[in-house]
Amino acid sequence: MKGSGKSFLCFVREIVFIERGNMVRFSVEKREVAILAVLLLGAFAVRVLLFPLQGYQNDMSTYQYWFNAATEQGIRPFYTYVLQNAGWIDYPPFNVYIFWAFGSLAHAVSTTTSTFFVKLAPTLFDLATSALIYLFVRKQLTFKQSLITTALYAFNPAIIFNVAVWGQFDAIYTLFLVLSLMLALKRKPEVSAVALAVALLTKPQGIALLPLIAVLIFKKSGVKRLLTSIGAFVATIFLVILPFEWSNPVTFLSDIYFGAYSGYEYTSINAFNLWGLFGLWVPDGSLFIVGWVLFGVFAAFTLFVLHKRFHVSGEMLAVFAAFMLFFAFFMLPTRIHERYLFPAVSMLAIMFMFSKRARTFYVAITVTLLINQAYILYWLNAYVNAGLNYSPNLTGDPVVLAVSVINLVLFLYGVALLWSELRGQSMFKAKPTEPLPDRKEPTGELHSEV
Repeated sequence: MKGSGKSFLCFVREIVFIERGNMVRFSVEKREVAILAVLLLGAFAVRVLLFPLQGYQNDMSTYQYWFNAATEQGIRPFYTYVLQNAGWIDYPPFNVYIFWAFGSLAHAVSTTTSTFFVKLAPTLFDLATSALIYLFVRKQLTFKQSLITTALYAFNPAIIFNVAVWGQFDAIYTLFLVLSLMLALKRKPEVSAVALAVALLTKPQGIALLPLIAVLIFKKSGVKRLLTSIGAFVATIFLVILPFEWSNPVTFLSDIYFGAYSGYEYTSINAFNLWGLFGLWVPDGSLFIVGWVLFGVFAAFTLFVLHKRFHVSGEMLAVFAAFMLFFAFFMLPTRIHERYLFPAVSMLAIMFMFSKRARTFYVAITVTLLINQAYILYWLNAYVNAGLNYSPNLTGDPVVLAVSVINLVLFLYGVALLWSELRGQSMFKAKPTEPLPDRKEPTGELHSEV
């Protein structure tokens, strides 16, 4: 009986120890969630305080009209109604669901959609991207490092300006691109394909990441899962456009995408990139083909480097490849707008704690993107206020030239890093760490500096 009594006491002690351990772990996790929530609420508050600042007046009035049209007319006749009454609509179908949801919310508290609700839509998606970044890096970094990484995106001035001041929608497709990349890396190929399809149905710029996602799905999950992912991609597109009024799904989408794209047949639409060095709003002609050939060659090179070196440098090399594809999409094709570098910041925030060189890119790209957006917005509104019905042409402007040169130097530096990686000088000497044991912090020994 004595022996059994001791055994029972030992069993009780073990149960108590386990429960205490679980309570401690739960307490730590609860504290982390609370701190993250405070950070995101702070980022939300900063954005809301900036909402009253003037965005581009023409954009704001257009968005308000689209929000009201989606709310009052519904999803199905939206494109027909807008084309008949306004003459144009160049936003892909998934945006209409956003217009309808936030327009309905606005109409619940008012008779029309204010700029507050227009800016609220991308703001919420932007904060979701911040949370997603935290979840991705937390298994590899300490809580403090993860929080800093999240803050680098949540409080990035170029990101905040785009969303809270200008009121643009780049944050929405960026969320789905980041999600698609993360899911592909975590061997969730079909869901990754769904997220990518939604990104492309929000903004066509998401095409920059399509080849990378396809390669990652193939490398991580194999040919069979790549085929099922293609099926999920196509099915998602069909399901999203199904409620709309159309007779042919191919022409319905092509008219939206190519109709809008063909309306900007110029080398640079206010983007301080390679073509910005030679002038903005210059008819692109055959340079259109040159730009896409340059991007195609660069994309092939980037994917080749990833294929050769993924087993050495791991997931962070894939993130760097995503950053460079976003950067190349901004720098090389013609008809690019000033905001198209926006998704690159999310990749740089993710890499910040893994690489000193990523920190250089983060600071430099933040500055050039912010200047590009703020300078163009200033001149756009100046022209509107002057009663001019056309966009400013800042060809030869010293600010345009200086920022374009900086961006070109940064891009060539990134190309050089990819070339060094291919030659065996690993940018990331070890793969990111495995998920951390409970209640232990990583040593950081596996994280190399570029």
